[in-house]
Amino acid sequence: MRVLTFTSLYPNKIEPGLGIFVKARMDHFDLIENTEHKVIAPVQYLPLLGLIPGSRFHSNNQVPSQEIQGNIPVYHPRYMTIPGTNLINVASAMMKAADIMLPDIYPNDETFDLVDGHYLYPDGVAAYRLAKKHGKPLILTARGSDVNFWMEQKQPKRSILQAIDYARQVICVSHALKDRLIEHGVSEEKLTVIMNGVDRSLFNAKDKGAGKYLLSVGNLVPLKGHEYILKALVKLTQERLTIIGSGELENSLKNLAYRLNISDRVSFLSNVPHRDLPAYYGQAKCTILMSSMEGMPNVVLESLACGTPVIATNVGGLPEVITKDNGILLTEQSAEALTVGLSSALSHDWDGQQISQDANYLDWNETARNLHRCFSEFC
Repeated sequence: MRVLTFTSLYPNKIEPGLGIFVKARMDHFDLIENTEHKVIAPVQYLPLLGLIPGSRFHSNNQVPSQEIQGNIPVYHPRYMTIPGTNLINVASAMMKAADIMLPDIYPNDETFDLVDGHYLYPDGVAAYRLAKKHGKPLILTARGSDVNFWMEQKQPKRSILQAIDYARQVICVSHALKDRLIEHGVSEEKLTVIMNGVDRSLFNAKDKGAGKYLLSVGNLVPLKGHEYILKALVKLTQERLTIIGSGELENSLKNLAYRLNISDRVSFLSNVPHRDLPAYYGQAKCTILMSSMEGMPNVVLESLACGTPVIATNVGGLPEVITKDNGILLTEQSAEALTVGLSSALSHDWDGQQISQDANYLDWNETARNLHRCFSEFC
C-alpha cells in the first residue's frame, strides 16, 4: 500500500513540532507490513515578506524543498499567499504547487495508491483536487477547526463538501466532529471515528510525582484561552504555573502576567522537544486547557497517559475522554469558572496510576491498525 500524505501542518527542519500528531500517526502506520508513504507538506511564501528577518515567511524560506525524516521523504513545494486577502485561492495554489513537484516525487512508472489528506480546509480541498486529477482514491481526516470554523464559512464549506463528496471516507478524530459533519449534511456512512493516540513508551505514569505546578501546553493563540489561566492564578496564591508553547500572544501574555503581579510564579517555555514533555506532565498537579474550540487535542491524551488530571472547557471531543475520575470539565470559558474548578481539583486525591491505566486505549499502534483497515477498503 503506497500512501501519499498531504498536509501543510507537518514537522520540518525549522518547525519540528508542527503537526507532530500527523507524523506520529503515519510513523506508526509505517510499522505495518507492506505499507509505505511519502509526504507533501506545502509551505507558504511571499517574495517581499520573505526578505524580512523574523517574519514567518522568512522562516518558511529556510525550509528545504525536500528532507528525509527517518526513512520517509517529505517534500515542501512553495505556494504563494497574500495575508489578509482573498486574492489567491489557497487550496488551488497548494494543489498546483504539489502537482508541479509530483513527477519528481514519483519518477518514471512510480505512483501512489491513495491520497491521505489532513484538515478539510484548505489542505483537504487541495488534496481532493490532486487526487481527482490523477484518478486516485482520497481519504480525508477532520481534526477540529476545519469543522468548527471553516464549515461555518459559506465558500470554504462549499469547497469542503465537494471534497467530501469525492472522498471515499472521512476520518474524524472525535465523535463530536462526526456529529457536527452530520449536522452539515454529510452522510454518516461516509464518516468514521479514529481517535488520535499517544506513544505509550514515552507517555506513561512511571515518572508521576506529587506535583509541583499547574501546566498548560499549547500554541499561544487566542482560541487557547491562556489569559483565563493567568487571571485564575491571581487568586491561587500558593500555586505556580508552567506554560509550554509559543505563538503570536507570547509577549502580551507575559505583559499580562506582569500587570497581574504573578510573573514570579509563571514560567514561559517555548520549543520544548516533544520527547521531553512526559517529564513536565509527570511533575504537574494538573494540566489546564481553556480552549474555545477543539477536535481531540493530543495535549489532553498525553496528560492522561502520564497520570495527570485535566481541567478543560467542555468543548469538542473532550467529554469523550475526560471523566470525573481523571479531570473536570468547565461549563464556561472564564477565569471564575477555572478558579472554582482548580480549587476543586487541587483538593481532590487523584489516582495518577489509575488515570494512566484507564488511558491505555489511547495508543498510536491501535490508531495505526484502525487506519490501515480503513485504507485497505479502498486500495
